[in-house]
Amino acid sequence: MDDDVAAWKRWKGQWVTEDGSELWMVLACVPHVVQDGYFKPGFDNGFKFRLPPGATRLVVHRSIAPRRKTIDDHPYVAGGDCHGRLLLCATQGPEPEPPVLDGFYHRRPLGDGDHRHGLLPKAYFICDTRTHKSTRLPDPGLPILHPGNACLASISRDAYLVADLHPTVVGADHATLLLYSSASGAWSNLELNYPPRDRPWGGNGVVVWPKEIWWVDLSYGFLALDLSAAHRELRFVPLPVGRELPPGTGGRDLEKSRCVGLNFGELRYVEIDERDGVDPIVSMWTLLDEDAGTWSFDCEASFKAIWADEGYKATKLPPEIPTVALIHPEHPGDVAYFFLHSRLFGVHLGQCRVLEWQFFEMLHPPMAYHSSRFVRLWKNIPAFRC
Repeated sequence: MDDDVAAWKRWKGQWVTEDGSELWMVLACVPHVVQDGYFKPGFDNGFKFRLPPGATRLVVHRSIAPRRKTIDDHPYVAGGDCHGRLLLCATQGPEPEPPVLDGFYHRRPLGDGDHRHGLLPKAYFICDTRTHKSTRLPDPGLPILHPGNACLASISRDAYLVADLHPTVVGADHATLLLYSSASGAWSNLELNYPPRDRPWGGNGVVVWPKEIWWVDLSYGFLALDLSAAHRELRFVPLPVGRELPPGTGGRDLEKSRCVGLNFGELRYVEIDERDGVDPIVSMWTLLDEDAGTWSFDCEASFKAIWADEGYKATKLPPEIPTVALIHPEHPGDVAYFFLHSRLFGVHLGQCRVLEWQFFEMLHPPMAYHSSRFVRLWKNIPAFRC
């Protein structure tokens, strides 16, 4: 048994419920890919557990994710539920040359011919980390364009939904929701209203809580869908006042300076404002009323004050602006986590105080790409079997 697993059994902290039955894990979104011989016969997935805020990582057999990893084409964990299931999106197709085991390429090698990743289909898998078996979902009928618009919604221990939103062309007032039900084993297509209409969607991830889905565009706002409503429609919720950016602004860099998350069920938004290097700050807001689109401003912290904190000095990190990673889901204070030089550190923003830090073992993607895009909080009832 892994030493960290043994430690969990006797550990109580702010990442675990009072009775120890559920645990928040910080899951790296790019899985570890292994070849034959890693798993027991009949198994094709597992996960390497680390105490939070350490990096827990999904492990899958290469038959599920056969392609070389690049920043533009890599397997991606799009969601998870408390019953040990993870939604994985991975490009399929033949691998022309044996790769370095679990290697990461900055660009695809020459000679890839007609098997360029853009011409190969992607597929969704449900990786059940309790049974260590993965199920490929049927093709949804439309190409999988952006796994950042997909999520897994748990119905029960045995039932779930997968939702993949396809915003339509700019100027149209509808979007297509691809909805897979484990009960029927089939996809259905729902035509929904598309409130942004004149604006393309950024696709910066999805938040599910508990029967409501929130699609995230870090430059603009959220599209919310109530799964329990008799009439399903998308509702637009803007970012806090003054945080909207023009369409197409920032690209992936937004995921280095902005993130959203849930704290005790409330939606929170964190943003780093570099202010051209003059007294950079990080701020946090909480959504008060989704119907009215109103937010409360919680706090802001100066990075100069954070760098002066004794806890920060103990990390041996230089006074550099980090990238944002996640929001603590169950800390009573205003706590956010950041990446810098392969470390993940948590800051109480209201006090400008570093609470904890760890080396974060996320080799893929490389450190230069680390951001909120590549980590996911996963609340699970642990079943430690590999």
